[in-house]
Amino acid sequence: MIEPVLEDIKQYVYERANIEACGLLSLERGRIRWNPCDNKAENPKNDFIIDPLDYKAIADKGDIVGVVHSHPGAAPTPSELDRAACNKLGIPWYIFGENDEWIKLEPSENTYELLGRPFVYGIYDCFTILKDYFETQDINIYPYDYEWEFWEKGKNLYLDNFKSEGFTEVTDGSLQPNDVILMALNSEITNHAGIYVGRGKMLHHAPNRLSCRDTYAGMWKQITRMVVRHQSMI
Repeated sequence: MIEPVLEDIKQYVYERANIEACGLLSLERGRIRWNPCDNKAENPKNDFIIDPLDYKAIADKGDIVGVVHSHPGAAPTPSELDRAACNKLGIPWYIFGENDEWIKLEPSENTYELLGRPFVYGIYDCFTILKDYFETQDINIYPYDYEWEFWEKGKNLYLDNFKSEGFTEVTDGSLQPNDVILMALNSEITNHAGIYVGRGKMLHHAPNRLSCRDTYAGMWKQITRMVVRHQSMI
């Protein structure tokens, strides 16, 4: 499938030999198209993140059928993160290495690692990590359909739905493991969530970052708008 645009991809990777070049393959009107994307990772030499706005814009024009990225100065051997993300997206990954080597990585069974996820809006983001985390606690959250920057369009994914999902607001100032911290990140509307995991840490997935455990302090406390707790954990 990649052959019609293979030389264009190789040239793009060659011109960005010092970072992980990245992009998406789409199927538009029966033709494969190569869509190069800027690498938004904090450390583009060792990681890649595709802007969710780029992902959405490309998906609006056609079906995304492949993710492309490179391993600068190394063999195109998939990392564990590559495999997990490929499985989660459910489409092939094409990895390019040195000396024009490349491989096609096919998705297999789904994996649900919570740490180190690349940020892909709607696939790997703060809501999906919340949903996947609570599945490990035998709590199933409805897979809501939501669009990028819903908070700029008068919508409020978290505050509109937490009660129907069995959560109640914590009003006594306490904080215990499995509590959900609802935040307003660069917005007046609540648009970000994390899960308190104890010892002053929260699990979350901020835009253009890998999912991680962050210290719940400083900015994160300042932008907190509400803490909610599932009724089964009260």
